[in-house]
Amino acid sequence: MEEVSVSIALTWIDWVIIVAYLLGMIYIGLYFQKKNKSFEDYFLASKGLTMPLLIGTLVSTFFGLDTLFGTSEIGFYEGVTGFFAYALPYTGMYIIVACLAPKFRELNSNTFVDIMGDNYGKFSRVVSALSSFFYSTNTMELMGMGFIFALVFKMPYWLGVLIAAAIVVIYTYTGGLWAVATTDMIQFLVMTVTLGVALILCWVDVGGFHQVQAGIAAYLGEDPWYYFHPSGGYLTAGVIAAYALTSLAVLCEPAFLQRIFASRSPKEARNALFIGTPIWTAYEFACCMLGLTAVAVVGLGMMEEPHANQALIAVVMKYVPAGFVGLFLAGVLAAAMSTADSYFLVSSGNLVYDFYRPVFKPDLSDEKLVAYTKRAVLISAVISVALAFYFERIMGVWVFQASIIINTVLIPLYAAVFLKKLKKTKLSGTLATAVGFFGTIAYYIMITVAGYFSEDWETMVMELNLFGRTYVLWQEYGIFLIPPFVLLAYIIGLIFGKKDDTKGRAPAREGA
Repeated sequence: MEEVSVSIALTWIDWVIIVAYLLGMIYIGLYFQKKNKSFEDYFLASKGLTMPLLIGTLVSTFFGLDTLFGTSEIGFYEGVTGFFAYALPYTGMYIIVACLAPKFRELNSNTFVDIMGDNYGKFSRVVSALSSFFYSTNTMELMGMGFIFALVFKMPYWLGVLIAAAIVVIYTYTGGLWAVATTDMIQFLVMTVTLGVALILCWVDVGGFHQVQAGIAAYLGEDPWYYFHPSGGYLTAGVIAAYALTSLAVLCEPAFLQRIFASRSPKEARNALFIGTPIWTAYEFACCMLGLTAVAVVGLGMMEEPHANQALIAVVMKYVPAGFVGLFLAGVLAAAMSTADSYFLVSSGNLVYDFYRPVFKPDLSDEKLVAYTKRAVLISAVISVALAFYFERIMGVWVFQASIIINTVLIPLYAAVFLKKLKKTKLSGTLATAVGFFGTIAYYIMITVAGYFSEDWETMVMELNLFGRTYVLWQEYGIFLIPPFVLLAYIIGLIFGKKDDTKGRAPAREGA
């Protein structure tokens, strides 16, 4: 069956809801501008985020359009595997982060880069800041928002990207984390409620499980049992474990750690993560099931086949009533904006607080620190927009981002926080971050230059001949090939480094 593009017809009620939502986001940013009198106010919301705000901003930040469209796309192609094999490992990681959150909050740091600098010196601080900045670019979200704006407002894709970026920048630039957290709370409610209601409406209107099963069978022309099997009938434990490794990024997720540092207390940070975990899990499940439902609707002849990454929107547009369509599209935009605003703020802090100030201006005043951080929001936006226009296949960008934060930060950061009795050395942090950061870049360049894009696996691969045997390396393999070398470098640094060589700490932190 030939794929067709989704067409959206909106009523005046839908338009009112969407425009009111976008204007409301801008208003909130302007409203909170007066609360930002210091860097701690702007970047960490005065370290006063309450548990409800924490839940809203944590959940909405980590769920963007990659989750909404990516998980539903896998559900369209493979069924519940999209939840069990790809999404569920993250649930386990959320629980682990919840257990560890109080320990991070007790440090009273402003960023995790502070911890790296305090324990390992300036080089580790700078490299960690750069890895966090690369991770926090908003390429995927801006590409997704450009697509949504083009779809809804019938405008060119490039214009949609620019308008979406401008809206997010305005309330992030003016309001800082107070505005981001407040808008995230609203976006959290909109995106979760609309998605849940949409799933119920679509599932009931199609006719429940038996009709869904019959529709998938008609679409496939065979027994659809594997659409309801956790492994999809083909994934092995090893393959699932390889995919699960990407969830390690949660352990050093810059936006997560920023929220933990901004919470009122260690207990509230922990409880917010525990409460958010089932919400994250339910959201992923709903995305997957809407993708699966779209297959059934196509199989029953009730809808033309959309592109898989548009399946969720296509099936929702068919079954939800006028007015709710506008609310749902606002929820889609919320999913993107709640992620974009957080990473604009984090990446601006990486550039100014974590990199520029300790390297070039250690005596930078708090007033200028806030001013420069605001300007860095614009820099981050420009870079993210440029990347959104440059890349066609964004999956390679995500693999690079996840790999560079995991490989550079994970081992030295957790050794610093949880192995207090271990005598840290400047050399251990320097070697570990250097191997992780530059090793990841080198591996990614090697796969990109010497490899090719596999249509079968939809990823970059490279064939390597050793001792008469051919090995196929995926770009994803860097996440587990490089960390052993990072660990080895860290141990070598502990052995040969001087025990007192981390005395040259970063300058005193504002608000610490």
